[in-house]
Amino acid sequence: MRDISYLDRYPLFRSQDREFARDRMMAIYGVDRFDIHDDEFGIAANLASLSATGLAFCAYDGAASVSFPESTIIRQFFSIRGTASYRTAASSHPIAAWSPIVSGRSRLDLKFPAGYRQLVLRVETAPLQGLLKAILGDGSDRDLVFEEDSPDPAVMAFVRQDVFKAADELQKFGQNYSPLAIAELERSLMTRLLLAHRHSFSDRLHIVPRRLNRSIVDLVESYIEAHWNEPLDMEKIARITSVSARSIFREFSETGRGSPGQFAKRVRLRRASELLGKPDARTSVVSVAFKCGFGNLGRFASDYRREMGELPSETLRKARQRLGHPAADRPDADSTRLS
Repeated sequence: MRDISYLDRYPLFRSQDREFARDRMMAIYGVDRFDIHDDEFGIAANLASLSATGLAFCAYDGAASVSFPESTIIRQFFSIRGTASYRTAASSHPIAAWSPIVSGRSRLDLKFPAGYRQLVLRVETAPLQGLLKAILGDGSDRDLVFEEDSPDPAVMAFVRQDVFKAADELQKFGQNYSPLAIAELERSLMTRLLLAHRHSFSDRLHIVPRRLNRSIVDLVESYIEAHWNEPLDMEKIARITSVSARSIFREFSETGRGSPGQFAKRVRLRRASELLGKPDARTSVVSVAFKCGFGNLGRFASDYRREMGELPSETLRKARQRLGHPAADRPDADSTRLS
């Protein structure tokens, strides 16, 4: 059961006791049926519950089947080893590298073979719908409804890569992972899902948004600079500017300013440089990276060097020398810990 595992920092349970496993699956995941089909049985379950999303790992040593009642949770399954299957009122599909997206609008039945391993991205419907409507500037009461068909494999390859990367980073940093980085990780994963799957708003996502007054870009940049240490909340920015998030992204692109996310990264890199340049006894490259919302520490080091012309450890070392502070970080801190 330990050969392949993810999210071990977030354990739920590990057991070979059938009744205990059934009780835990019902109490934690909300299943209303859990059947075991082999004499040999074992299960391991981990769950990283974030804000609007959750990332779950499950390993089955013994064939099993489970059922979920209707719910507000949307699920995307990713097989790590083996092929499972699922059935809803509308369709049935295998679960290989990924599944179609599975809404909670109907009962869900799953079958897992012995030795099966998977990651599952769980997303609450309401915040996903809220994000979509902010992107589109939609104020209607129309519901987000996904089609249970096969998603675009080219897009899903990137979704799978992002999901597994998120699992690796959550495992690596656990509770030390920056809340700011987690919030933006969630938003990125939810946006990926909206773009990868057909749904009731898909056609509108491909309509070219209207042009804006370019002062909107200045307003957005001012907001980002004032709220640099908060998650990049495009829903809130769309409300403040009274235009859709999609139109904002278009205007950033048309004016050669990249995207709101790229601008936020540049602002946070400058803030990181300021913090590293005025250290106290507890300042470290890692603590500054987390404070400024960088969850991927290797990427932080490379982005910082590209923007500032030197590694973050160099900025810190020079500042300590200038201020006469003793060196608290090893000279190669970011090359060994951040790259």
